This record gives sequence, C-alpha cells and structure tokens, in this order.
Amino acid sequence: MLGTVFWPASPEAAVALFTSTQRYNPLIVGLLAAGGQGVSLTLLFLFGGQLRARWRWFDRRCERLRARLGERMARNAVIVASTSGLLGVPPVSLSATLAPALAPRPAPLLPLMIGLRVVRFTVLAALVGSAVRWWPW
Repeated sequence: MLGTVFWPASPEAAVALFTSTQRYNPLIVGLLAAGGQGVSLTLLFLFGGQLRARWRWFDRRCERLRARLGERMARNAVIVASTSGLLGVPPVSLSATLAPALAPRPAPLLPLMIGLRVVRFTVLAALVGSAVRWWPW
C-alpha cells in the first residue's frame, strides 16, 4: 500500500533492485514478493473497512474507485481482480479492500489476486535478471 503513495517503496521496485543485485531463480523471487504482499492484501481484505474509517486519504481513494467501478466490480469481479492482480489496474490494495463489500462472492478473489501477483513478480524478476546478464551496468 505504501507503494501506491511513495513509488520507490513499491514491491516492483524492490523486486527489480533485488534481482539486479542477486542471482536467484525468478520464481523464488516472485513467490517471496507475492507472499509478502499477500499478507498485506489478506489484512486489507479482512480489516479494510476499519482502516478506511481511520485513514481518510485511503477512504477517499477507495470511494473514488468504488464510484468508478462499483457496478462493474459487482458484475465482473473476477475480471477486475485479475487485472488488478496482474497489471495493477486498479491498484491491488484498493481492490482487496473493496472486494468484500462489492463482490457477490469475494472469497475466491483474494487467492486469484495473490496468484497473479506471483506471475507479475516472477516475470519482472526474469526480465530484470535477463537484462542484467545482457547489459552489465
């Protein structure tokens, strides 16, 4: 969630930096990054309403997304969760927070988002690892 406000703290930047300095298998890097983010997404999924009540700026962001995607998220929850998990549009932290309130069956959406985060981070780690091997800085 910090990465949505302060982009150098994003998990994508952390994966790219780690992969550029270490030679680990991209799948391991993807699993570790998605596992860490999965914990925060699970907490947002379970306690996002309480967080929205305390943090007004986060509540405003969630409300803007709900106003824009509310009906579509209710009808196409799997598609919204998939694009959020894989592409980050809408931000996955907001989707995880809003899913319990908007989706008719929200339980399968969280594992889907986390699984697609594994794919996203693994591909990113593979691309950065490949670039480091081909273009030594």
